Amino acid sequence: MPAATLHARTTDANLGRWRTFADAVAAALGVNLWVSLVLLPGFVAGALATPFGQIAALVPLGVLGLGVWRRSELVLLLGFPAALMVPTAFAPEMANVHVYGPIRFAIVALGLVGYLFGASVFTSFREPPPPVGRRLLASASRPVPHRWRRRFRVYASLTALSLIFPLVLLYTINFDDKAREFVLRRYPGRVAALTTTMNLGAVSFWILTYFWFFLGVFRPHRTGDRDLLSELDKIRRQTGRARPRPQFYLGVACALILMVALFLLRGQ
Repeated sequence: MPAATLHARTTDANLGRWRTFADAVAAALGVNLWVSLVLLPGFVAGALATPFGQIAALVPLGVLGLGVWRRSELVLLLGFPAALMVPTAFAPEMANVHVYGPIRFAIVALGLVGYLFGASVFTSFREPPPPVGRRLLASASRPVPHRWRRRFRVYASLTALSLIFPLVLLYTINFDDKAREFVLRRYPGRVAALTTTMNLGAVSFWILTYFWFFLGVFRPHRTGDRDLLSELDKIRRQTGRARPRPQFYLGVACALILMVALFLLRGQ
């Protein structure tokens, strides 16, 4: 067996094991989060006593299984966390204060952050292997510009804010004494439903704020590699023209001349 073929098979086997390991880690972190957010609160609040509640509780597991099977980052990082709110939407008592204490809230928050980071890191093992021949971009040999180092620091700050800001909002809604007293006084008998609605509103508010005000200001600055973008822009302008380029007419003329010459040679 050639050495190149043996190396390729060994690389494929190692990549397959890494992909299986990544799938197992993503599934384990997701199941742990499902137990913390759905299973235990469902048992405590009695939301799993009915068949409809049991079906709603199994929806996140189905989404998690779909994400692992399809190896989809969109399903794992967006679909599964959103599906975890389905049982709570049908049984708001699962989000009541006697189910989530401050300590358990911190543990669940750490579990959610761990799942998001873990799924983000381990999905890199599912990418296809790099090509045999690679050409470095022109900007790869240059030192990192100061503006990019500054942006990296801003990106790190955004990552920290994306963890701290929503957690502070959720903690204030669920465990702040003044907020709890206000809800109990103004909405007696509807505390669980209102708390769930406020939690969903806080998460939605943070997502919209993050996309519009945080990521929005960086959208015009995502320049990437300048040489590559210039070349792509040149190709885009050329392909956007309504008529063919001169090279096309030259090629057609050469083809017609060769066809006439071939016809004359065959006639002799």
